[in-house]
Amino acid sequence: MKKIILTVLTATTLAMTMQAQSPRISYFMDKYSNRHQRNPALSPAWGYVNFLPVIGAFDVGLQSNMKLSDFVYPVSNGKLGTFLHPEISTKQVSRRLGNMNHLGLRGNINLLGFGYYTRNDRFWSFDLNLKAEGGMGIPKDFFMFFKQGMSGDPTTLELVENMNLALRVYTEASFGYAQDLNEDIRVGGKFKFLVGVADGRLQMEKGTLMMSQDVWRFNGLGAGTVMGKGLPQATDSVVIGDFIDDMINGYTDNPLNAIGGFGGAVDLGVSYKLDNLLGSLLPFELNGFTASLGITDLGFIRYPSAARVEVGGAIEFEGARLQYVDSALNVSMGDIADQLEELMVLRTVPRSGGARGLRTTTNLGLEYSFLNDKMSAGLLYSMHFGLPRVFSDLTLSYNLRPWEWFSFSLATTMMQGFFRSAGFAMNLTPRYGLTFFLGLEYLPFEFNPQYIPIHSANFNFHFGMTMPFGGKNNRHHKYEREKHKRAREAARRVDEVVIRNPALDVD
Repeated sequence: MKKIILTVLTATTLAMTMQAQSPRISYFMDKYSNRHQRNPALSPAWGYVNFLPVIGAFDVGLQSNMKLSDFVYPVSNGKLGTFLHPEISTKQVSRRLGNMNHLGLRGNINLLGFGYYTRNDRFWSFDLNLKAEGGMGIPKDFFMFFKQGMSGDPTTLELVENMNLALRVYTEASFGYAQDLNEDIRVGGKFKFLVGVADGRLQMEKGTLMMSQDVWRFNGLGAGTVMGKGLPQATDSVVIGDFIDDMINGYTDNPLNAIGGFGGAVDLGVSYKLDNLLGSLLPFELNGFTASLGITDLGFIRYPSAARVEVGGAIEFEGARLQYVDSALNVSMGDIADQLEELMVLRTVPRSGGARGLRTTTNLGLEYSFLNDKMSAGLLYSMHFGLPRVFSDLTLSYNLRPWEWFSFSLATTMMQGFFRSAGFAMNLTPRYGLTFFLGLEYLPFEFNPQYIPIHSANFNFHFGMTMPFGGKNNRHHKYEREKHKRAREAARRVDEVVIRNPALDVD
């Protein structure tokens, strides 16, 4: 049982320490080195170089429609109790939980990367990433089962194709290219070579839970598929902890054992400055709008080796107690640990390999710049397809860039119609030395008396440093240089008017 717990914690930690793409809040930050991860047409202001562990970037993030306030409630005497507390009604718990409760984890560690401009304002980039994606889905009935079982009356729950778990780990080498077609349109693309480590998915096919204060019974079957290297070569039964432990030991003994499959993917992007288009359609001048569209991770990984996995059986144990004593939850599980270890046995059946698609994301952005591009407002709509579920989010951001070496953004993100997170990001890009990026997409506005944020479960922290690359005259592509030149000329004309007309000089 200890191996099972250790394995789950290790997998969860791996997934939580990484975030799949650059943070949403950085989409409209033109100085941010890795902004092209969400749209390959959005090249950064200048080239860069980064490599771990000296300089690089890392993210920590998760997404969920569950939050702490769904499971922790204020009770008498100013204390806190879980949703199982007798003072909390079944109706209260049912009203807060969704029919299906999701927890999604995505990740990326950039091991090596660089980007640079060449003639004709073409931008080339290369990145080597370690990625992880995972998630789980738990139906409301699963939590209500335990809540109702606290009443002392026997409670039965039927689980049919609801609970699910998925996790995937792979490495990615991407080669990117972007160029201007004209002064309005810029296009970009990436080709990605993928090396799959492992891909596993498990779903409860059928199951029955019966609970009372004296006896718990479970009878169920879960099934799924594991793809990767080092899988059992014959029909076998093995404890899940030993199964994963053997795979990890195999990777440690020989890193080539971690190569479970190969695949490929592409990213596509376009950016369109709308000034000329709007000027031809409208009877008045309207400048500063830019639309963009990016599609990322359009591809798959094929694994030559796979195994069908079945997890299930029947257990019954006595002596389980869940009761509150002085607002504290006491749990007595009897011999459940030993029986659960017997239940968590994988019955593997080798099968031919297969292909698994990546988590494809579509990003649609609209930005309005004003005050000579010193400020802008941006709207980003993202749709995510695949593991562990399909969902969308909408981000509204305010971007401030008063100097070439400093930019700052504030943003709030809505998911499925509700405000779920807010955050900020800042980017320091001195002419020499290291650039610095810090982003936090989690600013809770309400805390409980113990100062724990209770109404949000979406979090993303990003920290990165890169080394600027390129000379003074080739950091920006051509049209960006012209934009800065026009801004300087406009400021100079204003100064000349003030000098020639002292009456216009206002203190």
